[in-house]
Amino acid sequence: MGRQTSIAMAETDEQLFLDFLRQGADIQIMRRSPRHPDELVIQNFPPRGAGEHTFWIWNKTFPYKPVIEPWPDRHSPDAPIQNFQLVETAGAPLIEYSREAFGIADRKVHGRVYWNTWFALYRGLHYDQKAFAKWYDHVVRWLRKRGKRVEIAKGWSQYWLPGALEIEQPSHQ
Repeated sequence: MGRQTSIAMAETDEQLFLDFLRQGADIQIMRRSPRHPDELVIQNFPPRGAGEHTFWIWNKTFPYKPVIEPWPDRHSPDAPIQNFQLVETAGAPLIEYSREAFGIADRKVHGRVYWNTWFALYRGLHYDQKAFAKWYDHVVRWLRKRGKRVEIAKGWSQYWLPGALEIEQPSHQ
């Protein structure tokens, strides 16, 4: 469970989003599954491509220690490690950003910003939940103000930022 806003951003929108985030906070962007631990922290969102779909945004005002571990191939556990993953993200002061998959008609995953708020599962929070909620709400307001709300399916809508609308006109699916 958590709080999420469904969002579609193009690369131009993502850069404006990062500029906005950096104006108000000391943030760190991390890949969900880098190929090497040295590739965890990034300065900007990379071009879209394989493995470049989900990222974590950490407002460094809130205490958190990133932990990265090998991510073995579940189909072939004896295979060499191909990727690593950021672990212990649930209950952490992180916003997950997942990219919209443009141009795929039958896509099942849409872009979103998400904060995991199912705190009962975790061994207690190590950051100020109310202050983080205020920051998260500030981020979501910025996205919604700049986005156009589009109904994607009955009862479900998504915010499309200007660059995303230039790439693809959303329609009911």
